[in-house]
Amino acid sequence: MAAKNKYRILIWVIIILVATNLSMGLSFFYHTEQDRQLIKQTEEENIEVPAQQRTRFFREQLDLNPQQVDVYRELNRDFNRNAWQIQNQLSELRIIMVEEMGLKNPDMQKLDNIAIQIGELHKELKNKTIEYYLAMKEVSTEEQQEKLHKIFISILKKNEDVKLPQGRRRFRNNLQE
Repeated sequence: MAAKNKYRILIWVIIILVATNLSMGLSFFYHTEQDRQLIKQTEEENIEVPAQQRTRFFREQLDLNPQQVDVYRELNRDFNRNAWQIQNQLSELRIIMVEEMGLKNPDMQKLDNIAIQIGELHKELKNKTIEYYLAMKEVSTEEQQEKLHKIFISILKKNEDVKLPQGRRRFRNNLQE
C-alpha cells in the first residue's frame, strides 16, 4: 500500500512538472512571437535612406520623372554640403565642450557659450532640413508628397528616438547634439 501511494505521488509530481514545463514553453513561444512581430512592425516603419544614394532612393520610392530627379539631385547636393559643414562645426564644439568639462575648474561661462553655439547650429541644421524638405515637396505631385512625408517622419523618428541602457524607455532628445 505504501508503494502504491508512492507511485501515485510520483505520477502527480511528474504530471505537475510536465504541465509546468509545457506552460513555460508555450509562454516562451508566445513572447518570442510577439517580439518578432514588434521588430517586423518597427522595421516597416523605419525607412532607411542611404546617404550616398539619396537621389536614387527618392527616385525609386517616389517614382520621380527625369526633371524631378535633376531637381532632387541639386537639392540633395546643397543640403549635404550645408549639413556636412554644420555637423563638423557641431563635432568641434562638442570636443571643446568635453575638454572644458574635463578641466579641474571648468569655465561655466565658456561652457554656456558653447551650449548656445551648439543650439544655434542645431537650429540652423533643422532649418536647412526644413528648406530641403519643402523644396522637394514643391516639385512633387500630391501622391509623391504623401510618400515623402512618410519617409521624413520615419527618418526623424529614427534619428530623434534615443534608447538608453536602463530599461526600454525612449526619450525625445538627441544626446549627441
